[in-house]
Amino acid sequence: MDQNLEKQIIAASRSVEEARRVAYNDPSRVGDLVEHISVLADLRQKEGDFRKAESLYRESLFRVKDLRKPDPELLAGIHSLLAYLYDRWGKLELAADFYEKALKISEQHGFQDADKAATIKNNLAMIFKALRQQAKAAQYYQEALEMFQKLYGEHNAKVASVYNNLGVLHYANLDIEGAQSMHERALAIRQALSPSEIDPGDLSQTYINLSAVYKATGDFQRAEECHDRARRLRTGLNGFHPKPRRSASLLLDRSA
Repeated sequence: MDQNLEKQIIAASRSVEEARRVAYNDPSRVGDLVEHISVLADLRQKEGDFRKAESLYRESLFRVKDLRKPDPELLAGIHSLLAYLYDRWGKLELAADFYEKALKISEQHGFQDADKAATIKNNLAMIFKALRQQAKAAQYYQEALEMFQKLYGEHNAKVASVYNNLGVLHYANLDIEGAQSMHERALAIRQALSPSEIDPGDLSQTYINLSAVYKATGDFQRAEECHDRARRLRTGLNGFHPKPRRSASLLLDRSA
């Protein structure tokens, strides 16, 4: 194991043990325990130990459900974190089930965070695409796109991510024209973002996707230009930096 990762796991494990002690004496601090557990679970996933990460999230779920008045927002967040884990683990049916449970809890209790709901719908679309349920994938992508546009307007990194994912879906369905339109929209948004907002990895992925699209249309010169830009962007990308999360991250489809 990488020594730096090992040190992070040791430190995070100590933080979790302390948070467990505090939460045992004061149940109102369970939310803090969940945050510490999410850091350690992220590190366990980085280590490749999905079983330990699953065990940690299941502990979070048990702790919250065991409260006299479980926090539904926290429950929804843990369900989405488990779904995110199962997706990375390749257990797609479980991932879809937990994402849908997270959405249901949010809707039932009327506190639905639009950004988190849009993120879950984007991620569900990716899962259904992988499960070859293309109609469901298209439906969830469209709902996610509309929610992000309503929240942030057109020129936003999350909107660009959904355009990217729609482009990959169109490409998988052999709709090259639709794929080109989506990826070009994603590129226009990402190029216009401020330097602090630009993610070189995401921008690079847009160029890779466009390279595949241009090859499919026979425009080999533009395909090569996009490939070169992607290669330059991928030089010196940042590493992994875990932080507390109470919900899943927005997934970017990198299938192209």
